[in-house]
Amino acid sequence: MSDTQSVVSDVKLFLERLKKEMPEIFGPAEKPSAQADGAAPVLAAANKVLYNGDLFEARTYITPDQEEGAAFDGQIFHVYLQSENSNPSAVVTEWLRNKAAEVLPIKTKEWAEKIGVEYNRVVLKDQRTLWASCSSQKNINYSYRIVKMPPVVQDYLVIHELCHLKFMNHGEEYWSLVGQFSPDYKLHRRWLNEHKDAVFEEVNLTVSNEPEEKNVVQNPPAQDPTHP
Repeated sequence: MSDTQSVVSDVKLFLERLKKEMPEIFGPAEKPSAQADGAAPVLAAANKVLYNGDLFEARTYITPDQEEGAAFDGQIFHVYLQSENSNPSAVVTEWLRNKAAEVLPIKTKEWAEKIGVEYNRVVLKDQRTLWASCSSQKNINYSYRIVKMPPVVQDYLVIHELCHLKFMNHGEEYWSLVGQFSPDYKLHRRWLNEHKDAVFEEVNLTVSNEPEEKNVVQNPPAQDPTHP
């Protein structure tokens, strides 16, 4: 299961990269267009969000009487804006930050109990040189961007930092401990090396006033279908 998530993410991100680099083969990005019959709108290929190692479409809606926010239904990011001058990229970035603040402390607590270590606290940052770190005060620091990665890669990074609470180095004993809890850690390290640019890339969405979908929860839910 673990390496399957990484492989599937590899393939999807590779294909997306090819679409950008070889438009003469894959065709130009589709333009968003309003649907007079109320059908689902056609989306620009660029309007996608990297989350949990997959690329999801993002749809924007102008809702002046509603607080700005994003909701994820497991397939599509629905982004609610107060005007066409609003910034959908910032709204979704805030959603990702909030999701990281929700998910990463839970993962850290669960894996710390399995490994048998104690930490001080979890700190979220926007680190651009490190995915995560473990301080001498036993604080575990994470980049919020980790939630863009496949869940198994997220787990590997959590395990990586928690194992430093036993070994503050990258020696043989350290990697042996990491391997006990993340047997496919070499695959996960490869995923990080190959897709670091995609993870560090900022969310880049454009505004298109789509017909509002009535069956979508318009306030960001506490959890989403991809994280029980």
